[in-house]
Amino acid sequence: MEFSLPISAKAVERLACDSSVTRILLGSDSTVIDVGRAKRTITGPQRKALKVRDRGCVWPGCDRPATWTEGHHLVHWIHNGPGNLPNLVLLCYRHHWMVHEGEWQIVRADDGRMLTVPPITPYQRLARGPD
Repeated sequence: MEFSLPISAKAVERLACDSSVTRILLGSDSTVIDVGRAKRTITGPQRKALKVRDRGCVWPGCDRPATWTEGHHLVHWIHNGPGNLPNLVLLCYRHHWMVHEGEWQIVRADDGRMLTVPPITPYQRLARGPD
């Protein structure tokens, strides 16, 4: 990201879903104040297990193979989600973007199926008065 333009917090969350991110705090004079530790990443063995278990993007109806996917935390580590296999799935780039930046949700049902929840539209956010 060295030569990129500033990106949104949602884009940072998506990119950090399966990467190592180190926090570096700078003072007003560009002096390094603090260097945080790297955050959770999906390990090589976990990635292999995900490839065998998920076989590709888990979004219902998506046929992208595992080689076209990224690891995703169902409960993101920013929100204290664990880095274990039950909390991890494979999503293709498009569906990973939809979850983090498109405000879709993906959840695992009690029977193991993956369910998607579309974002709430501005119309749905309006409080409804009495009929």
